[in-house]
Amino acid sequence: MNHQSLLRNLHTFSSAARTLSFTETATELHLTQGAVSHRIKVLEKELGFNLFVRRTRKLALSEEGEKFQATLSKSLNSIFSEIDNIRTTELSGELTIATSPGIANEWLIPRLSDFKAKYPKFNLNILTNDVELDFDAHGIDVAIYFGERERINMFNKKMFGEKYVPVCTPGYAKAHRLFEDGLDSLKRVNFLYAKKSTAWKRWAKHQKVVLDTFKQFTTFTHQDMAVYGAKKGLGVAMGRYRFVKDALESGELVAPYPSMETNRCHSVLCPQGTENRPKVRTFLQWVDSQLV
Repeated sequence: MNHQSLLRNLHTFSSAARTLSFTETATELHLTQGAVSHRIKVLEKELGFNLFVRRTRKLALSEEGEKFQATLSKSLNSIFSEIDNIRTTELSGELTIATSPGIANEWLIPRLSDFKAKYPKFNLNILTNDVELDFDAHGIDVAIYFGERERINMFNKKMFGEKYVPVCTPGYAKAHRLFEDGLDSLKRVNFLYAKKSTAWKRWAKHQKVVLDTFKQFTTFTHQDMAVYGAKKGLGVAMGRYRFVKDALESGELVAPYPSMETNRCHSVLCPQGTENRPKVRTFLQWVDSQLV
């Protein structure tokens, strides 16, 4: 097989391994499904092992295919990194950053004027979602996410840790005697939280208290809206200390109950092998400068 055919077939396999669908791969690469299948069969013959397990209604990577995809992904990222290094003579172009609405509002966006001042030729695309987005599907260069789960084939650099702290307005705390009655006052609190959040449950377990967050509650799509609701006197929200620190120091919010340390942290991420691409490296270095 010549080098051109090999690279073409490797690219086809990379797409098929990501989509697990010859049909989607064909659409993505502007090929017929038969052409995709043929390329994969040729590559399998050349390699000497099956890359996929072909089932009636589902396509899955074989054990050898999973190992090969992990190696290929790193290799392709390194190739693209070198190409980008060669092509880039100045820091410019588009940079797509994904994060959650809370991190965007409370940490990233307030600092982006500094980034633009230092790197004015960059155009920024900010994607926000409470669910972690797929890098390939959304064209993401770098992301900032919160959590402790392991992410495969990702460059992961910890930014800072976090702790949870229940917050509300001074007026709400006074009206419901939260400081006077301590944890006993939890039974008359209106709990504010994102629908999928388990922070209150984990906090209750840590404090060794029985907590019914379904008796009185208001839920939101995004966690930062819960804190916003707390600022408007709607109830008590579980805030991340780094993001409610200023409001606590100014007196806009108070913390009527104990805080809780967590093993979760904020991390900056990009696909393994792309951390040295000029635009990604520039953003990573800028993030470091903001943590001093």
